[in-house]
Amino acid sequence: MNTIKNSEEIKILYDELWNKLQEQDEIYVKKILNNCLEKLDKAQSKDSIPDMLKSLFKKPMFWIGLISVIVMVPIIFTLFIWISLLIE
Repeated sequence: MNTIKNSEEIKILYDELWNKLQEQDEIYVKKILNNCLEKLDKAQSKDSIPDMLKSLFKKPMFWIGLISVIVMVPIIFTLFIWISLLIE
């Protein structure tokens, strides 16, 4: 990943953005900047595998699916054996 420390193009865009933001209402600017910060945090967290795994483990659907699979395998096996014994 390339850093932007020495990019003149980025500095020009930043200055232009800052000038336009100074003309706006303070509440509106706060909303925009908070939204941008949230998007940056989400983009950084999506890149990280441990963060992705942490978010996966926090979701209830993951645990419901995992428990369903763990419970269904023995039930299906038991039903298969039981039906096989009934047929004989």
